[in-house]
Amino acid sequence: MTRSDGQAPHIIVCHHDAAGRERLAEALASTGHVDGVHSLAQAIDLLALSAVTCLIVDAPSDRPTRAALGRIAAAYPATRILVLAQGLSFEEARALIRIGVRDVLPLPIDPAACRDAVHEVLAERAGGAGPVRGSAIAVAAGKGGVGCTAIAVHLAAALASHGDVAVLDGDAPPFGTVATAGDLDPGASIAGLLRQRLPIEPPVLRRAAVMHPAGFTVFPLWSAPAELQEAEDAVPLALDTLLAMYPFVIIDVGRPVLPPQRVLLRRAAAVVAVATLDLLALRNLRHLVDLLAADPGSSTRLLPLLNRCDGDESYTAEQAAAALGQPFAAVLPHIPALRRCLDRGELLAGADAGAWPHAIARLAEEVASRRRDDVRTMLGHPAA
Repeated sequence: MTRSDGQAPHIIVCHHDAAGRERLAEALASTGHVDGVHSLAQAIDLLALSAVTCLIVDAPSDRPTRAALGRIAAAYPATRILVLAQGLSFEEARALIRIGVRDVLPLPIDPAACRDAVHEVLAERAGGAGPVRGSAIAVAAGKGGVGCTAIAVHLAAALASHGDVAVLDGDAPPFGTVATAGDLDPGASIAGLLRQRLPIEPPVLRRAAVMHPAGFTVFPLWSAPAELQEAEDAVPLALDTLLAMYPFVIIDVGRPVLPPQRVLLRRAAAVVAVATLDLLALRNLRHLVDLLAADPGSSTRLLPLLNRCDGDESYTAEQAAAALGQPFAAVLPHIPALRRCLDRGELLAGADAGAWPHAIARLAEEVASRRRDDVRTMLGHPAA
């Protein structure tokens, strides 16, 4: 998969003929990132994981396919749809217009004409947030120091191989832990933008964005205690705006000691609840689980995770899972090199990494798979 970096346009070419897809991809290569697929189901999987600018697709040959394309147009109004067709009747053309198709491109494929049509669409493209939003995954713990930030940045890096990812740094105190772990200049914060009386919308939020070398974007929620009041008022809108911009938003919450952090937990689709195999961390994990379960309006999915297991603890992972009443989504081994990597602003990789990043990658695959399934269900389209 060729992933959008959030800046260059992302174009999907969905065409039955492999040679034709290649010709179009070559013609559009200078325009943006191009993915070629042969079925609408594959295109939907890419739409679920990336911010797609333009979808070029074969004209639907039957009513179910046309209905599926219409659902895509309704769910992703910021994605411009162009169909490849030959000899359309008036009724067929009108049916495509009714479902939201932006333009019709000729068959046989004319790469130059297609490129010009895409350039025209990009020139007049207006942003807009559709009803399909991204998935927010919070990383939290009942006790500090169990590795939430390390897990958040590694999970974001693993998800970046599937789609577009933002990390919202909501850990406090201390502030700016994600930027520190990535050896990044934190720049502006979302709360700081509010103090300047700026609106919370995508062009403004990008002023606070910091690109991580691993391919995800970091947004600091706050950078100092004085910004807490502004952040508390802005949390719902800021998160909604990020979810309109990115298919995945990882929220580094840490220990939720502040009201805005608890708002973030309630609004997350899933919470990775982190603990280590010590009595205090496990007790506080139980408290965090009870806190999430006590919210009657929440549909948040809980993903308990054990970190830094080395076999010398007083408890086993199985005993901890039994006490919690559910299995752990992942059990991460103790890796001495992890702390050294974070101190240098690096991600864990190489011979010293062991099984730790592989466990994170499996968790990322589960999150991405659920996202694809949710979007397929929302669009009424069967699995690929």
